Amino acid sequence: MSRTVFFGLSGGMGPVFRSLPIAAEFRKEGIEPVFQIYSEASAALINELGFLQVEDDDPTMPMADKLIPASPHFYHLDHYFAQAGLLDDRFLRSWILHRIRMLESVKPDMVVADMSPHSVIAARVLGIPVVTVTQSCFHPNGKRVYAWGEPPRNLPMVTPLVNKILTQYGLPKIARMEDLNAGDLSIVPSIPEMDPIDDPLVKYVGPLEFSLQTNLEEEKLHLQGEPYYLVYPGRLYDSCGDSGLSLVKSVIRAFAGKPEKIIFCLSEGIPADLELPVGNFRVISSFSTELLRHARLFIHHGGHGSCLSAMVNGVPALIIPTHAERQFNARHVYQTGCGEYLLPGMFTAEHLYQLATYVAQDPVYKQNCCEMRRRVEEQSYGGAAEAVLHSKKLLMDTILRRSR
Repeated sequence: MSRTVFFGLSGGMGPVFRSLPIAAEFRKEGIEPVFQIYSEASAALINELGFLQVEDDDPTMPMADKLIPASPHFYHLDHYFAQAGLLDDRFLRSWILHRIRMLESVKPDMVVADMSPHSVIAARVLGIPVVTVTQSCFHPNGKRVYAWGEPPRNLPMVTPLVNKILTQYGLPKIARMEDLNAGDLSIVPSIPEMDPIDDPLVKYVGPLEFSLQTNLEEEKLHLQGEPYYLVYPGRLYDSCGDSGLSLVKSVIRAFAGKPEKIIFCLSEGIPADLELPVGNFRVISSFSTELLRHARLFIHHGGHGSCLSAMVNGVPALIIPTHAERQFNARHVYQTGCGEYLLPGMFTAEHLYQLATYVAQDPVYKQNCCEMRRRVEEQSYGGAAEAVLHSKKLLMDTILRRSR
């Protein structure tokens, strides 16, 4: 009897890159993955790699007067999902109902959810075991995303609206939206040093890396040439605006006319209105672990996977975190001694250049990265295979329990 696992993802490439290795392991075990993600580029990549991707065709959109402005600053997941429209009761109900209908159509044996609360709710309504892929700052027993201060009073809360729907389906209420990132099993694609969570249902499997196909001949030229800094801004445009593009422009201003070789990884290509100075700048569409490993410095946006990749490959990082979760990540990288961070809009071009030079040249950062890499290797994390091993055990336990 063939089995299916449904992957409910949020958006962007981060959830895709940590889910694809898990999906590949499920397929090796004879369990077929089915994906749903809110991103055309991500969906196209999933299809290109031979996985089925289903579309959420719900036409319902949140009313404008129920939306709060999107911002890179959010203090918890209630605040975050208020920006996504969940304060609109009509939209929220449709969002959940369509996910229930999607699961009824796919008929998965298990649901894997990465920042997908309606997938978790739908799985629980239908009695399907659910695995969450999560980070410390999004898990109810992890450190808060704004762990360095107190959130402001009277922030918008979507939990009361969600609880009304949960009650109608006969499900227990939640205390906050983070509760929906705790599954029957929670997989953390990370290490405790970066993502501290106090919960016996949490399984650390170590960093999950997925590399896109790269131009190997082009990479050889960079590897054989002069030392370089690798720059990855994530998406140039996201729900909060042009945060990635702003990072690129900051690096251009800081390094124009300087001797350092800068390699930008821009998966979306160079925007038509961005003029790249001639000289020390190069652009590639993707990069391999090998190219990262040989960089003198990794300047990036603070994405969870980027932080971990630099650390486990022994490369010091200078992070310009483009929203709250990435600042959380950046602070933990700094605490490990593996890099530094600058907040967007709070530095000059010269400040960025001087700090980048310092981090690249001070041997302590490199030593700390190599020490962290050694510690990760000693732990012998099982990666995607271990994530699937735990997931299969949950599935088998659920089947056995229901057969009694």
